[in-house]
Amino acid sequence: MRVLVTGAGGTLGRALAPALAEAGHEPVLFDVKPFDTPHAFVEGDIRARQDVRRAMDRIEFVVHGAAIHGIHLRDHTAQQFYELNLTGTFNTWEAAAEAGVRGLVFSSTMGVYGDSRRPSADDAVVALREDLPLQPADIYALTKVAGEEMCRYYGRQHGIPSIALRYGMFVPEPFFRYGIRLLYGGVDTDDVVGSVMAAVQALVDGRTAWDAFNVESPVPFTEEDGPQLRSDPLALIDKYWPGARELLLERGVERLTPIQEFYPMAAIEQRLGYRPRCNFEQWLEELRSRSEERSEKPVPWP
Repeated sequence: MRVLVTGAGGTLGRALAPALAEAGHEPVLFDVKPFDTPHAFVEGDIRARQDVRRAMDRIEFVVHGAAIHGIHLRDHTAQQFYELNLTGTFNTWEAAAEAGVRGLVFSSTMGVYGDSRRPSADDAVVALREDLPLQPADIYALTKVAGEEMCRYYGRQHGIPSIALRYGMFVPEPFFRYGIRLLYGGVDTDDVVGSVMAAVQALVDGRTAWDAFNVESPVPFTEEDGPQLRSDPLALIDKYWPGARELLLERGVERLTPIQEFYPMAAIEQRLGYRPRCNFEQWLEELRSRSEERSEKPVPWP
């Protein structure tokens, strides 16, 4: 299957292309800047409809990843977010509808929950399940909520199924920051790729017309853990990972920032048959084998 990946020069696109090829697909990579790749590449601007239409030649499926992200809120204007994230998504959907593609995977974000992420009390945590209201709190999240609604619209109007994947943070980071982030809604790039591949297969198989899923590293937390997650998460993690507190203290972690939310992975496991595999327990095992690794100062999260 000939699969167009927009924003292919980013972390997701570079990791996804070889996975698509290994699965027998033909990746076509679209980005504003060329980069070295063994796969077909189309240079163009997602904001220019003619560029997107050119990239959509003979395309059967789309993974739409082109966007500017939450980490860019400090140095990009709301207009820039609108033009790239919303105009770009509109151009992609228009070209996809003209091409009659079989499906589209939309890159969304955990940020779509916005104000729904606020705990109800000082000793409470929020289990951010997919059916919570989407209440974006910044322009980036707003563009992703609008993008998800665009997916629904084009599904109704053109019969093209789609899945939105609400990723946690997966920017490249040093080993220690990466591991601690897995407790706070982070996710490994391999699991982002795995979720996309599972979504592609579900759409090709006709198992869904529209759906949206969280994609974060699994944690065993429950709402009942709220008081400890808010007051002393370093103490609580020993309940689930015995010896973890002592190990982290040895490596310079004196405290952890209160945890206010977590992301259950039940929906993606039940409906897509995929569960993110990289988790905090695996990271702890690797930490034990890497005696040179110590926490940054200050604490590596946030």
